[in-house]
Amino acid sequence: MRIIFHEMKKIWNWKILGIIALVCALFYVMFMSYFIKYYKSGNHPQAELIYYAEELSRLYGTSLTPEELSDYIASERQKLIAKAEGYIKTMPIFAESGIYSYADYGVLKDARGREFTQAENNAYWALYGEGCDYLGFFLETLEHMEEEFDITPMYIGWNDSFWGILNEWEQARYIQMVQNNEHHFVLSYWTHSNTNDYASYFAVMLMLAVLILVSPLLVFDRSRYIHHLQYSSKTGRKIMRKQLAATLLSAFILTTLLLLIFGGIYSINDTYLFWDANINSGLNLGNYSVFNMTYGQWVTAIIALMYVLALGFSMLAFVMARFSRNMITLIMKLIFLFTAAAYLCAAIFNYSFSMLYNTLYQILREPGAEAYVSGFVLLLGLVPAVFVTQMEKRADV
Repeated sequence: MRIIFHEMKKIWNWKILGIIALVCALFYVMFMSYFIKYYKSGNHPQAELIYYAEELSRLYGTSLTPEELSDYIASERQKLIAKAEGYIKTMPIFAESGIYSYADYGVLKDARGREFTQAENNAYWALYGEGCDYLGFFLETLEHMEEEFDITPMYIGWNDSFWGILNEWEQARYIQMVQNNEHHFVLSYWTHSNTNDYASYFAVMLMLAVLILVSPLLVFDRSRYIHHLQYSSKTGRKIMRKQLAATLLSAFILTTLLLLIFGGIYSINDTYLFWDANINSGLNLGNYSVFNMTYGQWVTAIIALMYVLALGFSMLAFVMARFSRNMITLIMKLIFLFTAAAYLCAAIFNYSFSMLYNTLYQILREPGAEAYVSGFVLLLGLVPAVFVTQMEKRADV
């Protein structure tokens, strides 16, 4: 174990850690910070749906009945209409178009099919603006929530085009989803989408960081012929096993550290409120997970896949480093390896375990395809890595 720790000291040198820190910081600013900054303050009605989903979770928990939702919407609608009445009576922009109450505004809203005058158009959109606290979006979101929450089971009855693209197993899974009332949970589409995109970018960044960390070990040793000295030591040619163990342990530790750091940053979004909500929530219309799983189980599953892929690609990098004479040669190889890793992460982590959105599932049509492919990558790295350590016993000096 002492030798493994010594090899890990060589891996975790301050120059490499500095490069990883810089790469991760740039990657976060360029691709990931958006999903923190604009999660609750981004486009409308995204912010309103997230607000109501959080409110419902605090009031009823992660699951609720259609009756509870209807009662909440009716109460909330009355409050919003009362607030809208206040704006309509005090803001001249509404009086200019002949609107003196919310009932008058409703008549204008129902007439959206005809062409508005400029005054009517201004009055209509005023309720959607910051000056009216975006009340129009809040009211519109309430209407859509009531429609979407219980619309999922109806797909069987009236959407032949949707039903036709499902195979026999998927149809059975869909019926099971409806029978289990998996749609009677509170998880907004925007929460699931935001977490999905953040995790997808994080996975790509993680693979890059792991490759940067573990790759130089063998190249640095061999470029300085340190491995010849290692062969003459007590450990001898078994040093490769120790270096492989150090590589795997380092990849595991780096994955854990980055998950803690960037997972901690993402916790600002308060998505833990939906931890026990089923991923097939009626407010997450269109996801249709192949498994009956909660948001928390889904997050846990994709984290497990990240560990598997990080270990797999670290071993592939270990093998490439063994057959690289210098850093330039290694870097050229790592470019191709990272490109493959990035494409694979995009396929695996883009709506993992979804019937309709995940690329791997659409190709393989096999539930859990993401786990199978990740396991294959782990095996693809393990077999040649073990072979290389065995081959080292017979290598010429």
